[in-house]
Amino acid sequence: MSMILVFNAGSSSLKFQLFKKGQDGLQVVAKGNCSEIGSDKPNFKCDVFDGDKSIEKINQTQQELKSHEDAFGFVVNHLSHPDTEPAAIKDKSHINIVGHRVVHGGGKFWEPTKMTNDTIQQLDDLGDLAPLHNHRSVIVIKACLAMLPDAQNYAVFDTAFHRTIPRHIYTYPVPQKEAVEYDIRKFGFHGISHGYIAKQAAKALGKPLEDLKLITLHLGNGSSICAIKGGQSIDTSMGLTPLSGLPGGTRSGDIDPSAVFHFVPKPASLDDTSHLTEAERVLNKQSGLLGLAGTSNVAEILERMDSATGDGQDSAQLAFDVFCNRIQNFLGAYIVLLEGVDAIVFSGGIGENAYQLREAVVQKLKFLGAIIDHAKNRYASTQPQGYADIGAGSIRLLVVATDEEREIAETLTSL
Repeated sequence: MSMILVFNAGSSSLKFQLFKKGQDGLQVVAKGNCSEIGSDKPNFKCDVFDGDKSIEKINQTQQELKSHEDAFGFVVNHLSHPDTEPAAIKDKSHINIVGHRVVHGGGKFWEPTKMTNDTIQQLDDLGDLAPLHNHRSVIVIKACLAMLPDAQNYAVFDTAFHRTIPRHIYTYPVPQKEAVEYDIRKFGFHGISHGYIAKQAAKALGKPLEDLKLITLHLGNGSSICAIKGGQSIDTSMGLTPLSGLPGGTRSGDIDPSAVFHFVPKPASLDDTSHLTEAERVLNKQSGLLGLAGTSNVAEILERMDSATGDGQDSAQLAFDVFCNRIQNFLGAYIVLLEGVDAIVFSGGIGENAYQLREAVVQKLKFLGAIIDHAKNRYASTQPQGYADIGAGSIRLLVVATDEEREIAETLTSL
């Protein structure tokens, strides 16, 4: 049996999916997530499937998940342990390929890359560009090489989908000698998700991807927007790092660069490294929705908008309005860049579930022909086909359930 195991390492999480290859394509055997890794209450979730039917569900605290290395070992052992009933893997040797989502490939990695000691070191060297993610991926890759030595390990990069962005769009107006030397340019992120969303949108529209102009919105704890023409990314909201673009759950998104220097009360007393580290901590971990509303949870923000009073309601409304405004700004810019748009596609945890946000974002696009069907929008479900059509105008409005792990697996099967 030929199997592909895919890992998606976050700052404190490790998502996974196990696929088997059959005549009808890839079939999910198991999927799950280790969350709150290293905390007091790390959690393990796993579903094992027989066809489309879930035959095992686990959702429990696992204190041994103290690191991403621990989480990787726990996942593989759980999937293959003889006492696990039903065991997803009868023998670890059945895992032929392991795919790893890696956030930042820098200017070196634009294609799926087989992992060796040399390439792993190069990935780790890019850690400063994605400090919350790349190093976690390297930890998991190293653990995989040790535990599954016969499997082929590949990194698939979130930046790779955006390699088609034109030069005049990815170039920053800074001294070019240093920009070229240090790879200071727009890279873009969530590319694996944007690529998958675009393919699903084409299926929903019943048209070839090559004939479509799409704007895809991956809205979650980290959020980005992508302008896609003929299946290729031509611009995206994130830049050199995932910090730029839209506000996130804890990320600031675009701000005046000089604001960085106001986060350290005595910058002259700190060296450059400390200064940048403090600024990155504030802008990556204390800003965005959290900085505006005191929470990064959009469901809580929506609830406070309806039921809270005073400062609680006001800060929630402000966070919601700021987020919607920034999304609308990018939508307007990308509609001009594309010279029109066939469909606007919402995805990610917020994009798929927050109907209030979808409605608020689209309301200013009526004059362009983007009209939302309120009933379809409120009760939108992406099951079982993977998408929902919520529009009632000439610009189609879709909700698509993203699946980065499947996109990685499908990419690797085509190598």
